[in-house]
Amino acid sequence: MSDSEVQLVERCLAGEQSAWEELYRAYQGRVRQIIGWKRWGFSAIEVEDGVQEVFLELIRSLPRFRGEATLSTYLTRLARNRCISHLRRKTALKRGKEELGYALEERHSDEDTPTALAIEEGMGPEEALISKESAGHVGRALAALGGECREILRLRYYRQLSYTEICASLDLPLGTVCSRLKRCLGKLKNLLEEKERV
Repeated sequence: MSDSEVQLVERCLAGEQSAWEELYRAYQGRVRQIIGWKRWGFSAIEVEDGVQEVFLELIRSLPRFRGEATLSTYLTRLARNRCISHLRRKTALKRGKEELGYALEERHSDEDTPTALAIEEGMGPEEALISKESAGHVGRALAALGGECREILRLRYYRQLSYTEICASLDLPLGTVCSRLKRCLGKLKNLLEEKERV
């Protein structure tokens, strides 16, 4: 890894927002090229979401990056792994081998509580009830989070906006959106785990 890459990584790990933006500008073209490879067969939306997910994964994994390869090589590996995982999920969905559980739909009410939708065909009444209860747990945990976490999770997982669309909606840079999503998902996970222990 070059001295300039080492410095850029150090600035990112120190929480410097401009460093994350510089990193994104420098490498997003390469990541988009890998994910947009025609042989993968991804749609334009899948490519865009894939690019954002790779950089979100970079935010998560950068503290463990030891600089044994260049950033470009590291991001190439992350992008390829993401493409392979995405293809496997799509294949599993087509073959009906993946348990879908429940989807969340945004209710247009004051409570903004998720509802269980698209229950898998052949699901028994007990499974359907558990699915509805799970959706209720998520809704109550989101309500407990409140504020900016509730807003960004709602945009991503209820309205299913891409990272680019969230950036535009909240007028925030990509690095901020990615780090906020990561932090808020962690808080949501902790709340759900606490409820399970009770």
